[in-house]
Amino acid sequence: MKPTKYQVFLSSTYSDLIEERESIIKAILEMYHIPIGMEMFSAEDEDQWEIIRRTIEVSDYYILVLGLRYGSKTSDGISFTQKEYEYALEKKIPILAFVMNDLVSLSKDKRDDDLSDINKFRKLVLTNSKMAQFWETKDQLIKSVSISLMKQIMQKPGIGWVRGDTANADEALSKELSILSKENRELREKITELESKVSLKVPAIGVDITLPTIDSNFDSYEKVTAPNELSMSDVDSHLSEYISEIDIESYNNAIPSHIEIDEYNRKCEQVFKLKNYSNPLVIEISNSGTTKANNIFVDIEFSEGLSIHEINEEHNEPESPIPPSPITHAQSEYILKGASLSRLHSQIEAVSKLTQIPPLITTLNKTLINPINQKWWIKLDGQKITVKVDNLLHTRQVTFDDKYMIAPLKKGKHKIDIRIICEEYEEVEAKCIEFEI
Repeated sequence: MKPTKYQVFLSSTYSDLIEERESIIKAILEMYHIPIGMEMFSAEDEDQWEIIRRTIEVSDYYILVLGLRYGSKTSDGISFTQKEYEYALEKKIPILAFVMNDLVSLSKDKRDDDLSDINKFRKLVLTNSKMAQFWETKDQLIKSVSISLMKQIMQKPGIGWVRGDTANADEALSKELSILSKENRELREKITELESKVSLKVPAIGVDITLPTIDSNFDSYEKVTAPNELSMSDVDSHLSEYISEIDIESYNNAIPSHIEIDEYNRKCEQVFKLKNYSNPLVIEISNSGTTKANNIFVDIEFSEGLSIHEINEEHNEPESPIPPSPITHAQSEYILKGASLSRLHSQIEAVSKLTQIPPLITTLNKTLINPINQKWWIKLDGQKITVKVDNLLHTRQVTFDDKYMIAPLKKGKHKIDIRIICEEYEEVEAKCIEFEI
């Protein structure tokens, strides 16, 4: 079998990489192969791209060298270098890409002021070319090109060129090798296809959460307004002995500002929604995969428009900032006038004793201790709930519905971010539930 010469197409920007191109061409020649580059094209009447296109088509390998210049653009809006690369990619020519490290210090004439175009091209190359390598110096580049090209020739020999006087003698062998090469390629493609269809045994953790609902009374809370100031002219004559100018002035000075009233209304409206629209938060964690999942952690984070709280948590309205009216107090004094103070005192004392009886049931309930489950736990931290499940068999699920409540605090769009990890997962699985109330 006679030695085969392979044609290698060299693509790069030119003025910033002259020395590197010359060294690569020399290295290819020393390997007894045929380098082809833009400096080797002779001037012809036909369009330059047609020459380049046909040359790429008959090349066995394509070498791309990227510096930090994008190069002049074609009528398509991309550089000649990128157009050559995309054509080689389209024609499935084996590509060896060498990308300069963007931290290398370069003179201004070898580096674009705006790197946005070259960075997009670099990203495209690093995504599509599995053989892409980084380089910093010319010597490092030449060494990498020589080694990579030799490996590529050994692993995936191209069609190449042979001397005409030896072609006929090896024609039968060449045909046989071509057939074997085709069969080998088809078998590899078939193996890849079958491997992609193989179903590995992995768990599939799902998380379902009940979403809160509202009705037409959701915004029905009636807000309070600041009272008007009083004067002695507002006081009936029969109450005048029970109220003074000082009482009126103290009341007027204690009337809250609009900001204080708004804050009070905000808190009261929140309590109204918590009392009327809190529902048990039901979290279902399931495994629909093909094997058991171990050490499952689920983080569930709720947006600020949702309230997550303990199922027995009390929601008390804030203390009103509006002071008691002195007129109301005077009316009470007027009504109580003449009543027996001793009788009132005895009644008050009797009521006080009744109210001092400790709530036995409540006290007993507080002493109950929740059982500890060693196989799972759930906890709330601000707007985030974390669930830990030791293990979960496939086709099984576990439900948490007796720990927390959920309530919407406002209408509009809300979201719940979920992050799932288990021992069998290689990375965190994230999902987002978006809904509108």
